[in-house]
Amino acid sequence: MSLIAIIVFIGLGFAAPTGTHPFFYFGLAFFGGGAISLLFGGIGVVFARDRTPSSPSLDSQFFGGVRTMMMAMWLCALVMDGLGTLIVRAIAGGRGGTTPLSTGVLVIAFTVATVTVICAGVTAVVMRRRLRRG
Repeated sequence: MSLIAIIVFIGLGFAAPTGTHPFFYFGLAFFGGGAISLLFGGIGVVFARDRTPSSPSLDSQFFGGVRTMMMAMWLCALVMDGLGTLIVRAIAGGRGGTTPLSTGVLVIAFTVATVTVICAGVTAVVMRRRLRRG
């Protein structure tokens, strides 16, 4: 999911016409940051899945760290996509000049950002419950 979101947001960056307000690209970068945090959360889960048990104290610290990381990545996706939405809406609302993209394309960007946050939240909750406690 995060790879698809990154591809969509890169495409949106190339679709913006020249002369666009520079903060519009910062907004798209924040959307991409939310997708990257989802990707990092998935990488952490893959490492946790492939870990072989060693000592109980190290295992509990490791899986506790992965659980904390999952929640942090969900919060990061929430904050990044929220900031991206605020910046893009401010520019699309006319404060930054002309509207850089059509309304339909902006709706797609907001939808992909919302799906990214929902996927990161569901992944965080499920993985926090499924990972071993140590």
